Amino acid sequence: MQGAGFDPGWRLMGNRQQIQAIPGALRVTLEKARGEYETAIRRIRWGDGPIYVCGTGSCAALGRAAGYALEAFLGLPVVARPAEVLQHYTPSLLRPRPVLVMISAAGEGAEAEEMVRVVRRRASTLVLLTNTPDSPLAKLADQVLLVRAEGDGDVPAVILCLHAALNFLALEAARVLKRPEPQWDSLAREFEELPAQIDWVHTQLPVAVRAMAEELRRFPHLQIVGGGFYHFPAWRAARRVRALAGLRAEGMEASEFSSELAGLVRRDTAVLFLSSSRSKIKQLAHRSAAQVRGIGARVLSITDGNDRDLAEQSDLGVLIPASTEAAGCTLSLFLAEWLAVEAARAGKQSPVSSRGPAGEEPPGKSPKAEEAERHEG
Repeated sequence: MQGAGFDPGWRLMGNRQQIQAIPGALRVTLEKARGEYETAIRRIRWGDGPIYVCGTGSCAALGRAAGYALEAFLGLPVVARPAEVLQHYTPSLLRPRPVLVMISAAGEGAEAEEMVRVVRRRASTLVLLTNTPDSPLAKLADQVLLVRAEGDGDVPAVILCLHAALNFLALEAARVLKRPEPQWDSLAREFEELPAQIDWVHTQLPVAVRAMAEELRRFPHLQIVGGGFYHFPAWRAARRVRALAGLRAEGMEASEFSSELAGLVRRDTAVLFLSSSRSKIKQLAHRSAAQVRGIGARVLSITDGNDRDLAEQSDLGVLIPASTEAAGCTLSLFLAEWLAVEAARAGKQSPVSSRGPAGEEPPGKSPKAEEAERHEG
């Protein structure tokens, strides 16, 4: 039994240690998921949709990420809402025998238990994705899908494992429920290789990541933009940069930014684009980057080397291995988590901010930024 003074190991880990723990947790999660998720999928009566998805507590935003994956792979409509919104505004839309996919970390979900009881009256199937198998929500669920990372929704390994598991669940559901397609096997291999890719990025790109972290700190305004599968990583990146580094950062959806906000960016703003050469909406990032560059604001990016248009428009970019959106977005999420940690660290090492006052054009590139650009070249 845990004593009153017991503190789980994940609470004692520093931010950089939490980043280092991600590849191992993800590797175990995906290895276990290959057998466990397929078995659960075959037990679920999926019907013809819609599939209802909600995240609880700190996992609320993951519902939107699950929506992209389930619609893309299964071709079924998805209603993704935070638990409280689904409970109070959506019950009238519930069809008989609905499938509800719920996402919860560290036993969070007291606010969702009443909502579960509501959907139970319609003979629902509750699928819970969690890292806590003995939580009250797990006891209510028909199928419990586990990720192997300890902590709550603020722990990077937990969020990253849940994010990857959602995309892998959608892929496995497509492989089980739909006719075989050639890309399924190659996508499955990408998920198998994902922990090793994260290891490679963490080993090979520290100079580039730290240079970008220092670059972020030079601007009074930061916008982080991602669309489709990259929407959640952009939102999460902004949240973590605010929380850890104390910077003024906002996560933006790519189409909203392109149509309404790109032309309103100030010259003292940096805009970080998360995208890839295989993103179906990469043109949004390309157009927006051109608009931002035309204004004179700073363009930053995390993408792959095949995304030449975005890479060439960027003042500073971090290039990661190319892969499909479903796996690549988790790699971008890892970079986002790491970037926030390094931005916080850079702030502690620099007692005097180098950022110019609002409305003043920022100074030239930092030495580390120039070194990173030479490294990437």
